[in-house]
Amino acid sequence: MRQEDCAMLKEGFVHSDSIKLHYIDWGGAGRPLVLLAGLGGTAQHYRGLAPKLTDRFRVVGLTRRGHGRSDRPDSGYDIDTFVEDIRCFLDALGIEQAILVGHSFAGVEMPFFATRYPHCVEAIVYLDALFPKLDSAPDFSDDPVWSVLRIGPTATDLASREAYLAYYKRARPDWANIWCEAIEADLMEYATTKEDGQIEDHHDDALMNRILMAARTWPLEYAKVAAPMLAIVPAGNFHPSVPLDAMDELRRAADQYWEEKFLPWIRQRTATFRQAVPTARIVELDSSHHYIFIAKEDETVKAINDFLPS
Repeated sequence: MRQEDCAMLKEGFVHSDSIKLHYIDWGGAGRPLVLLAGLGGTAQHYRGLAPKLTDRFRVVGLTRRGHGRSDRPDSGYDIDTFVEDIRCFLDALGIEQAILVGHSFAGVEMPFFATRYPHCVEAIVYLDALFPKLDSAPDFSDDPVWSVLRIGPTATDLASREAYLAYYKRARPDWANIWCEAIEADLMEYATTKEDGQIEDHHDDALMNRILMAARTWPLEYAKVAAPMLAIVPAGNFHPSVPLDAMDELRRAADQYWEEKFLPWIRQRTATFRQAVPTARIVELDSSHHYIFIAKEDETVKAINDFLPS
């Protein structure tokens, strides 16, 4: 991030009832554009994308409850509460109508919000965030990559900030391939540095699974959304999580799995969305990365700017 971009970035908290929600405000003088992260992610994921949108929009990013520095209450992880958290956020910032741009799980929240508060939504942009049936992904047990990835940091991985970040570069090759300040900043939202330099990791996989399991019971109906919609989807045919030091045999097997099992699932999601909302715009980018707005940052900015009138 450029020095002038850092100077514009402001962070703060708003309240949704008694719950504190962390947000980032990148400034900008145009129409409000609200960035929503995916499940497990925080507003920090947009540190690269957001400054590139401030020439046309006033850009802010919200971190949902249970994530990052937002409060982590025992309850409130249902769609009604997530929707009300977004409404409280807009109210707190004095935003009457916004463009919603969301990654992954935010693609569940945004249409629910838009159908409940249609006057609050100018448009919606999905960043690899289509879940028309809220169905599960293909069987990961068939994925040759998963068997070679390490799960869960060890005490050695938590010995320092450097070791902690190095662990995630090994455990998440999909991030290592597109490593940047945004990914690093997001990870550090879950890390507390102790006096001796050791890291306490606050990622809560059980909570994320709990939210995801609940979401599969929420009836998602894109056709009820009145606002115009853009879906930016990955169309690459390579496996994004192949370790950087993988042998050619593993890389070939992984790419074959992706092309034969995972890519057809992505295409089916896109086709279902297209059928439900024929007027929606769909932009396919040559990338397999779920974090497509990081992997294809400039192309994402162009797609958003082309979609939204001046």
